Amino acid sequence: MLARVAAFLMMLPGMALAAPWVLDPETRILVDVAWQGSTVEVRFPAPTGEVDFDETRPEAARARIRVSTREATTGLAPVDALVRSADYLDAAHFPQITFRLDRLEQTSKQTAQIFGEITLRGVTRPARFDATVIRYGPDPADPKRFEAGFDLTGSIDRTEFGSTAGLPEVGAELPVRIRLLMTSK
Repeated sequence: MLARVAAFLMMLPGMALAAPWVLDPETRILVDVAWQGSTVEVRFPAPTGEVDFDETRPEAARARIRVSTREATTGLAPVDALVRSADYLDAAHFPQITFRLDRLEQTSKQTAQIFGEITLRGVTRPARFDATVIRYGPDPADPKRFEAGFDLTGSIDRTEFGSTAGLPEVGAELPVRIRLLMTSK
């Protein structure tokens, strides 16, 4: 998620942003799970993490984002318990999912590809997200700070992380949508 911000910032000429950025609490991560012909949306509220970016050296961007598996929610308590169970997220043994940004590549003035690693259920695999800038500008509450917003999309195959329960009724390929919002420190 933090990689989105780095991708956006590298596209902005003339901004000296060598400082860390803070994730906005409104940042959201959504995962769509195919289930018996419909889709269940799993939400991961309030991710935490660090983003460091220097627009003069975008290749040096670094980010680490964490979400709590124990807070994953669908809005339906019985489904929430199932999602957090040992068959799926195994939140009791693996309380966090982490994403580490390794590289970003600008694809246009408003888009980039973000490459890194996701660790889920104790297994680490490569990940790629497409990022689009949705906002960048002064923070209305404090014009000395900047706000940045990005939409990221990608997908993961849950079977690569050891989650095979419910196949094929519960889909293996999971589309991921992230609304990444952050503020300069």
